[in-house]
Amino acid sequence: MLHRLAADRDGFRTLTFRPGLNIILATRADGGDADSGSANERRSRNGAGKSSTIDLIHFLLGGKAEGALTAATVAEWNFSLDVDVGPERIEVTRSVANAKQVYIHSAQTGVDRIQNAQWCKRLGEEWFGLREKRGNGDVSYRQLVSYFARRKRDGGLDSPIRTFRNQSTASAETSLAHLFGLDAELVRRLHQAKAALKQTKDAQTALAALDKAAADGSKRADLEAQLEAEIASVKLGRDRLAERIDAFNVLPAFRELERELATLNQDFRDLSDGDVIDQEAIDVNRRASEAETFTEAPDIARLFEEARIVFPDLVTDRYDEVHRFHERLLEHRQSHLQNEIAAAQQRIANRQPRREMIEARRRDITRSLRASGPADELLRLRDELSGRESELKQLEGRLQEARKLEERAEALEREVEDAVRALRQDRRERSTIVDTASRTFSEISERLYEKAGQLAISATDTGLRFLPQTPADGSAGVMSMEVFCFDLTLAALAKWRGEGPGFIIHDSHLFEPVDGRQFARALQIAADFSESTGIQYVALLNSDELVRAERESGASFANYVLETELSDTPDGGLFGIRFD
Repeated sequence: MLHRLAADRDGFRTLTFRPGLNIILATRADGGDADSGSANERRSRNGAGKSSTIDLIHFLLGGKAEGALTAATVAEWNFSLDVDVGPERIEVTRSVANAKQVYIHSAQTGVDRIQNAQWCKRLGEEWFGLREKRGNGDVSYRQLVSYFARRKRDGGLDSPIRTFRNQSTASAETSLAHLFGLDAELVRRLHQAKAALKQTKDAQTALAALDKAAADGSKRADLEAQLEAEIASVKLGRDRLAERIDAFNVLPAFRELERELATLNQDFRDLSDGDVIDQEAIDVNRRASEAETFTEAPDIARLFEEARIVFPDLVTDRYDEVHRFHERLLEHRQSHLQNEIAAAQQRIANRQPRREMIEARRRDITRSLRASGPADELLRLRDELSGRESELKQLEGRLQEARKLEERAEALEREVEDAVRALRQDRRERSTIVDTASRTFSEISERLYEKAGQLAISATDTGLRFLPQTPADGSAGVMSMEVFCFDLTLAALAKWRGEGPGFIIHDSHLFEPVDGRQFARALQIAADFSESTGIQYVALLNSDELVRAERESGASFANYVLETELSDTPDGGLFGIRFD
């Protein structure tokens, strides 16, 4: 539960919260009401600080400075939030200028200065029972808490399932599984196995693309079978050439030169084979160097990039340290790859003098042998045999790689199947939780629409699907009310398990598309929900919207409005100053 939001500046509009429904109003300087001006004018309070209030609460709960908090004017301000963490009421203080550290004041321990990462860890443990991460794709505190304080800027109101626009299905499903009391580890393992399987199949496709033997449009066998057929064909041609060479007769006077030439040819092939191997190593390392994006953990880079935009709360403060750690890993990896490339290039260069010497001697011997007549045919056959041997070696290498990829794909397919079975079994074993979630959602939506909506939670081959649906009554704001019902359901289930931050925050953007009577019903539901569950509900609203809701419904919410009001006057906003 939230108690007090403050700052060490006189102009700051301190907010004192209370249990139950808390309505924070933003008014217009011109005193306009719901009947004047355009829709945007009626519903806009730029500078009042509704969004900044949510930004500031996120910041004090370990997130990144966003919105007005990025202004240099407030960089040195010390913001504080009184909030319940476990059995304690704690005051946390943090500034943008020194965002890596927070000051924690409690009656039991006094004042402690800790790293923001430690603060996030503590909140994750106290509010969500999080311990050490179990691997890539595991839930995080900042992912979970974002469901209790959504932001329109991030796309958090676009869908009940996601709190930011680019949130992956894996991230959303893993987080929701934890919040609803299902086995998030099973969901994580399923999505990790699916991602690894996709990578393996992409590698198989890339390997198959190297095969140019079949004409376009021809029917192709599987890669392994096709390579085996090609190898058999090349071996046959090689063996036929070897037989012809063995049966080839030349004059005895040329035997010594031919033996020398054979030795030189073998030496030259050995050098060429070495060059091929080293050049392949160079190509592989260069591709790895250019495409180094955590191939062993594909979701991390992408997750950090996504989090940089819409989940920045975690990545600003923890991410600096994590980012530097991974940068060092990448630098070491890049250095290793460059050393490997340089070493291979040096080996190729070292063979060059020997190759030139062999080539010069071969030319001399070839001229001598060709003068006799039959030797040129033998040389041609041996060159062709060398080409067949090289082609065979490449095909056998590709076959070995194809078999490895196929074995890995089969193992991952089994892993995905096992994960799906385990997820379905867990869904069946926890049917009571699912039934409770569905019933809670239906009860809330029924009060809104006088007809119950549905929340289906389904374990499928693609993952754990959450499918909320409110009755389609033709009214506006259906998605907004789905988010409303879903958030209350989610918070209630977490609360019953002893988890969650103890509050939900929604701002006026959620209610903008909703008609006045439905808006009023939602506020009354929130008030009753808070009273019955003990979960605090904070609504940041425009004053004319509340007037509209009260007028159209006949209800009054004056008792829930906090004394501190925000306005779009120069000194009436949350910070008490105007940002230019």
